[in-house]
Amino acid sequence: MPGPRQPIDVLKARGAKHLTKGEEAERRASELNIPPATKITVPKWLGRDLPPDVAKALKSEFRKLGKRLAKVGLYTDLDADTLGQYLVALHQWELATRQMEGLLGDVAFGKQAKLWAEVQAKYFAAARRCASEMGLTISSRCRLIVPQAAEPDEPEDEFTRRLKERQRAASGA
Repeated sequence: MPGPRQPIDVLKARGAKHLTKGEEAERRASELNIPPATKITVPKWLGRDLPPDVAKALKSEFRKLGKRLAKVGLYTDLDADTLGQYLVALHQWELATRQMEGLLGDVAFGKQAKLWAEVQAKYFAAARRCASEMGLTISSRCRLIVPQAAEPDEPEDEFTRRLKERQRAASGA
């Protein structure tokens, strides 16, 4: 089964595929290229129905994260809802964690603690999915990095050229 289609710059940097100039131009023209956001606009729904101090904190965090992501090219205007959902899920996870911690240790509230633990796990999973989509986790950032083709500093000497020829012949390529 083939993997997901990769941008032409990734293919060229990896040396995985050799395309003609026409094929490369055609692939580049078909790639979606959305410029990073120049202004971070908070979604209107973020913080609605929350206490004013919580809403203000969420909006401030949204702007801070949005600017950091835009600076490295990982945020466009299309990502506003996902970043907002991440912040809401994280906030709800924190609330569920506080509720659960308050109930732990009290035998009478064991079932409630278990229910809050389930709520906590659901919000954590939602926050984790959004974080992964936005490049906020180390593993998601590693998948987003475009490898740079290494340029040889010096011209290839005779020994290196012959070694590479022997390796190609031995591998049957």
